[in-house]
Amino acid sequence: MPKKTEVLASLPVVYRKAFDACVALWPIFFLRVGFLFLNLVFIVLVLAVCCWPFLQLILGHWSDFSTGNVKNLMDEVNWMSYFSDFKVLIPAALTAAFYLAFVSFFLAFFAAAVYSQMNRHQKDGSPFSWKSFFDGGIQKMIPMVGLQCAWLLVVLGGFVILCFLGVLGVFIAKLMSWWIIVLLALPAGLAGVFILMVFVTAAMLSGAYLVDGHGIWDSVKESVSKALQHKGRAMGAMLLLSLIYMIFLIAFTVVFSVLAMIPVIGILFGIFKFLVTSVMAIGFNIYMTSLGVAFQLEPKEPR
Repeated sequence: MPKKTEVLASLPVVYRKAFDACVALWPIFFLRVGFLFLNLVFIVLVLAVCCWPFLQLILGHWSDFSTGNVKNLMDEVNWMSYFSDFKVLIPAALTAAFYLAFVSFFLAFFAAAVYSQMNRHQKDGSPFSWKSFFDGGIQKMIPMVGLQCAWLLVVLGGFVILCFLGVLGVFIAKLMSWWIIVLLALPAGLAGVFILMVFVTAAMLSGAYLVDGHGIWDSVKESVSKALQHKGRAMGAMLLLSLIYMIFLIAFTVVFSVLAMIPVIGILFGIFKFLVTSVMAIGFNIYMTSLGVAFQLEPKEPR
């Protein structure tokens, strides 16, 4: 009996499904804008607390700073006294630690809420609702933090392995001719790029598995498996979108960076560039989340 093959939608259909979900759940975009604004506010507040002595110093020498006499400012300041003063370092370290912990939970809450909302909509067409958004974020926030920690361990493990291979490669290189090293460098580089592609794709997919009831490590395992299935179908689709996004973003940034140099009206082009690139980044992030859910919900059994 011939082996059955899986019935999978074409990539344009998957792209369209993810796009339709983003359009139907449009309030998420504005929530993401608010989320970004709050992050910027928190960063400014934390920097103000951690760097308050430096801010006081700059304000006290504002005349030197504003007139461009930075050398006088640097000569008069004993910078090392600040780094050796525990009354300054301890509050700064505690504030930074609190900020990192708070942001980790904040990021986990928002990611869990968005993935959960996308999952419900793509399963049964559920519309956006504030209750379901916050319920999904609260219910899956702690597991999402665990998923972030799991990926952090994966990254640290990969970094240790990379360092080991680098040191080993240095010793091996001393025993080989240069042309052999060049021949080995090409496949090693391609393997590194492939692993990075799998990692990025799996990171986007793992959140979709987590909100769909999988455990933390199971989500990591399933996302890696999904990235490699069907000749890397999901990985190729996400890579293609990422390349299109990067090419357009670079071209747009270069053009409007040049236009921003025009006297007087250049500032308008600079503001427009900032707004458009911010909107593009937010939209791309939401769309990739929706696309990850679309791939995770694809049929798993042969038909």
